[in-house]
Amino acid sequence: MKLLLVSPPFGAKGQSSKGLPIAPPVLEYLAGLTGQVRTDVEIELVDANKEHFVPEEVDADLIGFTVLTPQAPWVYRMSKRLRAAGKKVLLGGIHVSALPDEASAHADAVVSGEVEDIWKDILGDAENGVLKPFYRGAFPDLKGLPKPVTNLWKTNYVYGYFQTSRGCPHRCTFCSVHKFFGGKVRVRPIDEVVAEVAASKWRLFWGIDDNIWGININHTIDLYREMGKSVRGKWWFGSADLVSVEHPRSDELLSNARKAGLTAVLLGWESNNLQSLDEYKATSKQGRQRRDAIKKIRAHGIEVMLFIMVGGRQDRRDDFEGIARLCDELKVSAHPVMTTPFPGTELYEQYREHLVPGLDWDSFDGNHAVFEHPTMTPLEREHLLVDLRTRLFSIPQILTRMSQISFKGFPMSHITSWMVQYPQGRAFKQYAKEKGIGKL
Repeated sequence: MKLLLVSPPFGAKGQSSKGLPIAPPVLEYLAGLTGQVRTDVEIELVDANKEHFVPEEVDADLIGFTVLTPQAPWVYRMSKRLRAAGKKVLLGGIHVSALPDEASAHADAVVSGEVEDIWKDILGDAENGVLKPFYRGAFPDLKGLPKPVTNLWKTNYVYGYFQTSRGCPHRCTFCSVHKFFGGKVRVRPIDEVVAEVAASKWRLFWGIDDNIWGININHTIDLYREMGKSVRGKWWFGSADLVSVEHPRSDELLSNARKAGLTAVLLGWESNNLQSLDEYKATSKQGRQRRDAIKKIRAHGIEVMLFIMVGGRQDRRDDFEGIARLCDELKVSAHPVMTTPFPGTELYEQYREHLVPGLDWDSFDGNHAVFEHPTMTPLEREHLLVDLRTRLFSIPQILTRMSQISFKGFPMSHITSWMVQYPQGRAFKQYAKEKGIGKL
């Protein structure tokens, strides 16, 4: 049996861009899982961000897509063409887990949840022509996970990835991780993570855990200690909370993280507006002194970028400018996105009555305002976001922030800082130019 796995494009309306510098993690992992449960299946991977995908030219028995919300319209269009050509289509991913009934109208089968315990059955059903409309995965143990398969791409990437845990104990209203991956965090055995990273062909990685240190401080310290001993000449970045930096062992945590190759961290600042922070139920993740936490992380030679949402119904116009002031104050960069109520989240239900009518899912991309605001129009918020991003990522601003990184992180934290910030700034400027929008 031939299996084709496709990573959909991220561009607006499904228009392919240059793609991300990281190989699509889900596809590499599914290739590894397939080899673990069915060694006879022929596998092909396609990144539609970098490759032109023509459904009518596909030669495979089963075509699988992993779907994020803004990718859904493109996937549904491709699925229609594939099925018209007599191909079998399987859909999975976070959007499908949130809306399985919607997705099932566009596929022969859909998968909700995690796939490890059911993947062998799905492949067998596909081969025998008896695919079920719905498959539901549980929360598997993470011991013995397959290694990602990295040699099937026709395209090139800069970063690999690794995963050490799944799930999240926090209950933020804008996030569905705790719902679809569990509120009780599961961890991979330390020796398996270390062996996988050490043996990987990649030298630069993205740690794709929802929280790289906020799950179990003692376990994470041990993990980073072993990585520091066994993994040489490799560096990585990931996402994390702020409250963990107040832990009594936080200095040991950060020191071990840097020795393990951590060069930069995307921190969940979430919002600069305290009313919005309460609305998102994200206050507990911040800790009592989040500014001091950032300074502490940087003092250990780890670069910081803040993940911040703006434009929520509690936000004000000045909150856009407030993010720029915050970055100037702390000498850090930020990745500001439009507050987006994704299906499957509590925030979606709260904002449902305020959603702009007629929008398809590809507008739910963090760039567009998809709900009405008490005082600002959707277009006004989009202009303000574009202007904020353009100013945050000017080259002088990037160089100023890089100069503030502790020499403990030299040179890789400084190199990572440039590699993360400069392409974002270039992409944001190109987006603003294409849309013809800027400050109002």
